[in-house]
Amino acid sequence: MDMQELEITIDKEGRVQVQVKGIQGQQCLTASQNIENALGEVQTRVYLPEYYEEPVARSTCEQIKRG
Repeated sequence: MDMQELEITIDKEGRVQVQVKGIQGQQCLTASQNIENALGEVQTRVYLPEYYEEPVARSTCEQIKRG
């Protein structure tokens, strides 16, 4: 599984920036939603290239050998 993280930066004026890393598509909005709700109104939202990528569906494959 790829590493997923939220990077939170607070500048000298108290403005908070939340950057989502390792999450594609609209799942990045879901990942940051609780923090955004706790902090208040979002003033600016910048979508990184990962937002426009489709999440990769991961599946497992098993090979069964018949005796």
